[in-house]
Amino acid sequence: MTLARAELKRIIDSSRALAFNCHDIGSRIASDDDAGKLFNNKLLNNTLFIKSMERDERGPVSILKMRTLIYFPYDLSEVAAGGDSILFDDPGFLAALQHKIGLDSATSDDRANYAEDFEILKMVRSLPTFDPFLLKSKAQQLDLHDRIHPDYFDISESDWLKIRQPIRLKIQELVECAIGKTEQDTKSAAIQKYVLLFLEKIWEAKNIDGIEDFVASLEMSPERAPDLFFAWKAICYYQAEFASAQSDVQDFSNWLGDDAFVYPSNWVQLHPDEKSQFEASIEQLRARVSASYREIGSVLDDYEDSYRKFLEEGLPQDFKGFLSSADRKYIKLAANLSAHLHGVTIWNSMTKKFSDRLSYNKSNELIDTLSGLFGVQVTPLLTRQLAS
Repeated sequence: MTLARAELKRIIDSSRALAFNCHDIGSRIASDDDAGKLFNNKLLNNTLFIKSMERDERGPVSILKMRTLIYFPYDLSEVAAGGDSILFDDPGFLAALQHKIGLDSATSDDRANYAEDFEILKMVRSLPTFDPFLLKSKAQQLDLHDRIHPDYFDISESDWLKIRQPIRLKIQELVECAIGKTEQDTKSAAIQKYVLLFLEKIWEAKNIDGIEDFVASLEMSPERAPDLFFAWKAICYYQAEFASAQSDVQDFSNWLGDDAFVYPSNWVQLHPDEKSQFEASIEQLRARVSASYREIGSVLDDYEDSYRKFLEEGLPQDFKGFLSSADRKYIKLAANLSAHLHGVTIWNSMTKKFSDRLSYNKSNELIDTLSGLFGVQVTPLLTRQLAS
């Protein structure tokens, strides 16, 4: 199967979190810039990275996987016109990538540069989305931040600080509760210094030096603690993102659930086979969007309930349980919330450009793109050959 140009273009244009356009960002960085482009390898700097949600519902439990694809456009002036692509989780990924970027006949210097590039590639794969806050946080955790030009993060310092503040406050509340800080301690410089140490260690999520007892009290393994702290920070971030977007997400869900809007404007003129196919597609999409929304709510409700029990009732066990699998839960949260946020963007773009009630052809375009975002297809978006 092929991915239609229009469908690929909508993903690239509307979804920074799901489509990371290295070529476009790098083309705006001056050649004499000290930070330079993201990769040492020229061909890698002309790529796009795309995330896709794949869902396997053949078994008793729905399995969610975020897949990452590296896409090499044939024509850099029209990146959606087709290109070569490699999935990171394909067994032959490394061999295919090294052949594509010319490492088969590379010099020792080229191979040394590739080792640095590969650190960036591993980071790209490890993230569930390319959300700017998440990308910058992960780069800082891996000590790659200073090697990456700020344009790739696409987040201003003021926005970064604005996002950080409520997340740090939420973490600080729980840290103070966990170490038994009381109102009388607020003026104690020693206690304040202790809290700040904990907060910085959790925020950086690099190591647990100096907070070993706190990690043990949360029943975490020292090896997993940094990744669990990173996931905790990410969950706080996505909780705030979901709250600010909830109205738009609800409007999108209302439109999707209303036959008067979602069915094509030329419905009466369609062939019975076209009607049957459309009805099957829309019901699949509705079911998937509804299930995705419930998954977001499930993760956030579990987090908030366990957090409040710890903070207000002094009962830490549920929070410990939640935190023990936070690295998996944040990926589920990120994938589902990104699908909703970018589904809203694409829906708004098409309905404002054309009409709340689209023609059959436009409806199919929109439904196909949304189905790809929400992992509806049996053959997911990224497993298609990206070609013209």
